[in-house]
Amino acid sequence: MEKLLDEGIMAIVPVYINMKGNVTKIITREKNEFQTNRSIKTFLRILASFYGVDLRVSRKYYGKLIGAKNIVPFYFDRDNILVPVKVRKPISKNDGAFGYINLKYIREVKEKKKTVNIILEGNISIKCLQSYRTVIKHIRDAKILKRVCSYNEPLVMEERANFYKEYNKPATKGDIAVLRNEILDIKNTLKSN
Repeated sequence: MEKLLDEGIMAIVPVYINMKGNVTKIITREKNEFQTNRSIKTFLRILASFYGVDLRVSRKYYGKLIGAKNIVPFYFDRDNILVPVKVRKPISKNDGAFGYINLKYIREVKEKKKTVNIILEGNISIKCLQSYRTVIKHIRDAKILKRVCSYNEPLVMEERANFYKEYNKPATKGDIAVLRNEILDIKNTLKSN
């Protein structure tokens, strides 16, 4: 796991391989591809335990922040926010349909005819089975999490200029929704105490 993290995980996608079946492919920043016989669900659980994150609690908490229940980005740290995208049609009930793309490495989203591709650093392309609009929404949700969670991390002096450049923008509807949810949570906490 340390080797994968050192190389920088760009994408984790479920694939079917002849004579192996359902496996998980991990693509790193170094353009290396690794395969594990574990399902994507199991691999994500192992990755989350490495970061000390409970995926179920994370999904519930961050889902509340962005107003989603099921398809929620996973926030491990500022540089590892995984965006869920549908990458295949599962054959079996327990096979995953969703892959996870690291927000940090997404360069652009391209739509050609009826296909949508996410282009990663190094010109690596991941084909998605969702509409362009849906993929953009998932990426936007991950960006909201990054902005919200960055407030909780200490700000280093060199980052201050970038901080003001990044956050000196008008609030979006997503930002306002996040603030509303946080205020309601604080209000409910104060009422219960």
